[in-house]
Amino acid sequence: MNTRKTSLTAAALAPLIWLAGCGMGGGEFDDYYQPAMHYERYPIEVAKGAVRLDVSTRRAELSARQKDSIARFAQQAVSTGASRVEIQSSSAPQSERVAEQAAEIMVANGVAPEAIVTRTGSGGRGGSVILTFDRKIAVTAECGDWPEDIAITYENTPPANFGCATQHNIAAVVANPEDFETPRTETPSDAMRRNQVFVDYRTPKSTATSVTESDTQTVSNVAE
Repeated sequence: MNTRKTSLTAAALAPLIWLAGCGMGGGEFDDYYQPAMHYERYPIEVAKGAVRLDVSTRRAELSARQKDSIARFAQQAVSTGASRVEIQSSSAPQSERVAEQAAEIMVANGVAPEAIVTRTGSGGRGGSVILTFDRKIAVTAECGDWPEDIAITYENTPPANFGCATQHNIAAVVANPEDFETPRTETPSDAMRRNQVFVDYRTPKSTATSVTESDTQTVSNVAE
């Protein structure tokens, strides 16, 4: 009888001993974090990039189309808060004349004269005048990551390339990339509107739809 009890006790304790041995063995686990959301796999980052405009100097006078391009270039520099706009031209008289006209157009479109820096580089007659300024741009990782067949998945997780196009579109259309780094301050509240909201809240009103006499006409009355 004692032998039977001993056998039963040993059989009951065997799983516990096996589990304890596994725990003491220091089981390994994979702690590598796999980004699940698209904004984690393709985060939008802010980087500095140069905006460049090449102006042809085949003629000493700018055409209407060139003037319009320089004006839009200047407006973009002002809207992005560029503190420095560089004009690089050659020593040829024709190139210097185009550079002077470009500077005049930019000043007329809001660029501060002290922000314009003129440089004379190498190049002969016919070389382009180069206008540049630095601005912050929003960028994210390139799309096209297809490491596996998305038609066969056993984990019920989105594919690696999911959401990449959306992140690229957001980075392309954002008005001010610096908003990703530091949000803008809130504008002052509308005191008059806020007061009206409090008045409406403190003065309960019926939410029922008002019914006029014309709304209660029957079909027979309308037909008369």
